[in-house]
Amino acid sequence: MIILDCETYTNYFLLSMLDTDSGKIKDFELFDGQDFDSKTVTAILKKHTTLGFNSSNYDLPVIVAALRGDTNAQIKQLSDDIIAGGFYSTKFGHQLSRVFFKSQTWQILKHHKLSIPQGFDHIDIMPIPIGQASLKIYGGRLHAPKMQDLPIEPSALISPFHRKTLRLYCHNDLEVTRILYEELKPQIALREQMSKQYGIDLRSNSDAQIAENVIKHELEAKNIDCTRPTVKIGTTYKYTTPKHITFKSPLFNDLVAMIERTDFVVNDNGQVALPNELLTKISFDGAEYQLGIGGIHSCESSQAVIAQDDECLFDIDVASYYPYLIIDGQYYPKHLTREFLTVYESIVNRRIEAKRKKDTVTADSLKITVNGSFGKFGSKYSFLYSPDLLINTTITGQLTLLMLIEMITTAGGRVKSANTDGIVILCKRHNVQAIRDTVSLFELNTIFNMEYTEYRALYSINVNNYLAVKPDGKVKGKGQFAIGGLAKNPTNTISVKAAIAYLTKQTPIKDTILQCQDIRDFVNLRTVQGGAIKDNQPIGKSIRWYHSTSTMTAIHYAKNNNKVPKSDGAKPVMDYPDTLPTDIDYQFYIQEAKNIIKSCGVNHA
Repeated sequence: MIILDCETYTNYFLLSMLDTDSGKIKDFELFDGQDFDSKTVTAILKKHTTLGFNSSNYDLPVIVAALRGDTNAQIKQLSDDIIAGGFYSTKFGHQLSRVFFKSQTWQILKHHKLSIPQGFDHIDIMPIPIGQASLKIYGGRLHAPKMQDLPIEPSALISPFHRKTLRLYCHNDLEVTRILYEELKPQIALREQMSKQYGIDLRSNSDAQIAENVIKHELEAKNIDCTRPTVKIGTTYKYTTPKHITFKSPLFNDLVAMIERTDFVVNDNGQVALPNELLTKISFDGAEYQLGIGGIHSCESSQAVIAQDDECLFDIDVASYYPYLIIDGQYYPKHLTREFLTVYESIVNRRIEAKRKKDTVTADSLKITVNGSFGKFGSKYSFLYSPDLLINTTITGQLTLLMLIEMITTAGGRVKSANTDGIVILCKRHNVQAIRDTVSLFELNTIFNMEYTEYRALYSINVNNYLAVKPDGKVKGKGQFAIGGLAKNPTNTISVKAAIAYLTKQTPIKDTILQCQDIRDFVNLRTVQGGAIKDNQPIGKSIRWYHSTSTMTAIHYAKNNNKVPKSDGAKPVMDYPDTLPTDIDYQFYIQEAKNIIKSCGVNHA
């Protein structure tokens, strides 16, 4: 694998390539007195699989411009147009004027009379991770040793002295891309397998894009026109309740009647927001619930639920919730005909069969297709666009979950939390069988299969930030309690770990924090629009710091000098040190851990 990255200036162009096997880096430059080695670069691009970050939309186009023989100034103009998202063109009216045309990358390439050759085998990993972010932020989330912003302004003229600086900067970006590539290898391997299966290149696709492309491939094989539909702004939809949804409570029956009376309207963005009349919280059996276009959720906060000896605490989830709602409801985009359901159901069934046979690769790939498609139903840019399908699916899902909540409550269970496709309930041990019988009846009346997970405790800041403790001591953390990953910036991780250790093992907070020798657990990461400064010194736009006893000042926005939130006493650590700093403000992290514990409804002694 060859990882590539480019830097573009008015009088300088740099392409750097990293061979992941050997670790060697090769630089190709274009400047006055140095021709671009087009022959070697072309040979590498044709012989090897290359990889980059945002490379399909940026690096490949500027490389192709360099290969064509464009000047530095021409390459820079292409670069500026791509970054700006459009180009200026001269128009004649009453007077000569320059007009900016907002454009997609392919339109910009057409304007520059440029096209990407078919013979290049390239992967762009930018769309793959969940939690879209910049390369710098991904590097921070994966604790890259060095974080660095562009050291020279894009408008600068590059001197011979500057070239070395830019090479070193570009090499660091290559290393960060390599780290991200290593993290994404399983996802890339899965995409390679799916690409072979369907005969289309899915390697540079997000989960949603994979779903869209696979379903499109299957439908077009059936001669279905997959043209993107147009839905007029202001189009209204009514919701019809499926027959399987029945309630005993007047509260829920009134809710159903209200929903059926409500107009769901397509707004200026082509989306459907939840009508105001449905925004009121629903109170039932001591809990509150909030409907939403994305799904229902409970409204608890600062909650600690600990199962006593005579109690059971269960998480009950619906398996493949939205896919089965679509199949059971026979919901499909009208412009795709009922053939959509044929294709969709076959994919769901193939996944079930793969899971039964323990074919993990196939099951995981089909899961991407099944689950990734749902978000596209609400995107006006997708051929799957179908606002009515989105409404029918999500509203049916919410009412179905409320039906389960009513049934569980009647059987003697107390719902402690609910979110989209699952609930957490507390019940007496002698009621467990009655609860399971009730859930079985729910399964019989619907087409759903329920999955149980037992907890011994649930600590919630709110529905999206909680710590669930299983009987064997293993934990499930969400939101603030989730440790690491590509979707979340590290924020005082050691305080979170200390809170978890205290809540699960009664480990003193001090012990966890003072014994930690890993600087990565103490850092904070965030993007600062326009760049950040500390004591009037620029840091960058993607910044990393720890809380120190050796400074009292905060980090500020360079553009307006406003304080970056929660950065008092922050010490930038853009390069990780070899040893743990001696000025870590342990008291700060101890207090943060106490705050987390308190926010879960637990008093720390």
